Amino acid sequence: MTLSLHIHFVGIKGTGMSALAQIACLLENSVITGSDVPQKFFTDELLEKAGITVKEFDPINVENADMIVASAAYDDHHPEIARAKELNIPIYSYPQFLGLLMSKKCGICISGTHGKTTTTAMIGKILVDSGIDPSIVVGSSVPSIGGNARAGKGNYFVAESCEYRRHFLNYSPQHLVVTNIEFDHPDYYKDIHDVIAAFQSLTGKLPANGNLIIWQEDPNRTQIQTKAPITTYGFSEDADIKAENIVYSNGGSIFSVVINKESIGTLMLPVAGKHNILDALAAIALAFRLGIAPSEIIRSLSGFDGTKRRFERLGTKNGAVIFDDYAHHPTEIQTTLDGVRLCFPDRRIRAVFQPHTFSRTEKLLYEFSEAFSLADEVVLADIFSSARENKTCDSTVSSSNLATLINQKGIDTKYFPTLDEISSYLGQTLQEGDLVITLGAGDIYKVGQVLIS
Repeated sequence: MTLSLHIHFVGIKGTGMSALAQIACLLENSVITGSDVPQKFFTDELLEKAGITVKEFDPINVENADMIVASAAYDDHHPEIARAKELNIPIYSYPQFLGLLMSKKCGICISGTHGKTTTTAMIGKILVDSGIDPSIVVGSSVPSIGGNARAGKGNYFVAESCEYRRHFLNYSPQHLVVTNIEFDHPDYYKDIHDVIAAFQSLTGKLPANGNLIIWQEDPNRTQIQTKAPITTYGFSEDADIKAENIVYSNGGSIFSVVINKESIGTLMLPVAGKHNILDALAAIALAFRLGIAPSEIIRSLSGFDGTKRRFERLGTKNGAVIFDDYAHHPTEIQTTLDGVRLCFPDRRIRAVFQPHTFSRTEKLLYEFSEAFSLADEVVLADIFSSARENKTCDSTVSSSNLATLINQKGIDTKYFPTLDEISSYLGQTLQEGDLVITLGAGDIYKVGQVLIS
């Protein structure tokens, strides 16, 4: 009789942690338990659906565990982690445990400064629709795969792979997508050269019989070397896989998919913006290299209905339409607003932004001030500080500073210290024809929920 393996997740409600918990059944005879704060998150429903009970934090929760998986939000002083160390129970971080799971399959990693979640979701949907039955870990809830994780019996393991603190070096993928390489996470990386070095370390792990899929127009692409064959995608003539004859519609786009200079069909993509076209091209490139028929790829992506918090339409109020997006880097904000303007050219765009982390806001303050040129109005919330951040930047930068810079560029900008004040202001000034989009990686999405409630 084989004994079961008891794995306990400390901080199980996080998006990534909840996904790992759901697919931990890949380890045979595993028993999964978890603990977290009592507040409700969207992952509560996903964990309940998976049959995983979540308890409040208590050292007794780890007493019978064989292995601990700990969220990066908690350190060794956390009572459960401290107790596990006393009992000499092995403790894994999120990326360490994800690497362990991936090692049992053929790994497909999706990395990049932007676009990881949507690209991962698209690739996952294509593989599921093709009958390949993959395992998937993605950084948001994806309706087309039934949540933020999927435990499949097939050989492929698809995982969104974050560069923060070089976490993605815990993985050894057979196939890799690099959506772009840009400076971010200034609390860890020194500069863009440090970021490029991290991506090079990852691409250097690819085997000669693997694949690297990379964005053709990325200015840092040429600095990446690998033993694996390289396939490029993008809008330029030199890209191996590209989009042509693009027509933007209300909430989506239509374009010809060209592979090695040959049109293989027309894709009606239901999600809006140039960035989603690029994500789709990355997914097409990877699926094509895996041998999936182009007709199957196009059919699958034509039914892609997006992911939670990625240009997500929340609803309407008084003739205004409300969207939410996870964008928290200047490039992401600019790209998202570009997509909004392309698809809704006649609406008044009201961008509601909550800066994420003091270190990012301070390092990229000028870039943030330039990112809202396509908005008619900008509303700023206080900076959202993550649990992992060293707050030495608190006194040197604020949302008020950013509001002043954006106002100087001729864009009507307002700053409110609380989300309640923002919700109240928007509720009083909402007009027919407005498009409100909340932007940020913190809890700014609550403003949109209040508006449509």
